[in-house]
Amino acid sequence: MILIQNRPISSVEQQVLGNLGPFTKEIVYGLISDLRTYRYPNQEALIFEIKLRQAIINAASLLSESRASFATFYESACNPRYWTLNEEGGFELRVGSSPSVAIIDIFTNGDQYAFECATAMMIILYKALIEVIGSRHFDQFYRQLYLWDWHHHANYPLVLIDVSQGILGDIRYFKNPEVNPRTPQWQGENAIQMPDQKFFGHGIGNLNANAMIDELNKYRRIGATASAYLMTSATRPDFNFLFNYTSNEMSRVPIQLGSTQYEYD
Repeated sequence: MILIQNRPISSVEQQVLGNLGPFTKEIVYGLISDLRTYRYPNQEALIFEIKLRQAIINAASLLSESRASFATFYESACNPRYWTLNEEGGFELRVGSSPSVAIIDIFTNGDQYAFECATAMMIILYKALIEVIGSRHFDQFYRQLYLWDWHHHANYPLVLIDVSQGILGDIRYFKNPEVNPRTPQWQGENAIQMPDQKFFGHGIGNLNANAMIDELNKYRRIGATASAYLMTSATRPDFNFLFNYTSNEMSRVPIQLGSTQYEYD
């Protein structure tokens, strides 16, 4: 259910929102049909979420075409022009580098990069936000970037929730409970929920759920009997926080971290 200023979204508003761009109708339907209640302070906040979800889908498609490689943390690689690779396999933004240019470089010079799937998800999320708010504003808000797993992203908070079907642009997780100990990197796969019932996972590709599970099952231990499976949870940006943060920073209005406007009934 969608509530805007504590008012259910009207059919007219649904029709208008459905014309915002690709996959909008699917995104709005996903929000409306969810058992949870999604509360927004105004229509602009809802439009922001729709646009960011669209941009996440687009960024995932671009990353799949970027020639960036999959690698464990200890085998990560990055373009030294913009990033410093530390001992953890994290990418530290070089002093003087534009955050937006450095993120976009991953998509344009992907053959110089290698990283694992959780880092890939954050790269996609940052690229999506650049698409929505523009490079100049992104550089203003995210002057210090560190790409490593889900950590060190205080101004890009994520929420983890239980879901039934999920919504386009969500990050889902395929778990491989009996992974071969010699290939622990395939104990699971973070993947963007894409259109046409597919999921994009860095290092695996854009596949439907069954094909994703089949790929992970190739990396089970000898004698394994438990199949990989799609978990009933989703990670997603705190959309209303990001809307407030990017809007309020323009006028230097302070807000508190974690001030999500979602209410899950």
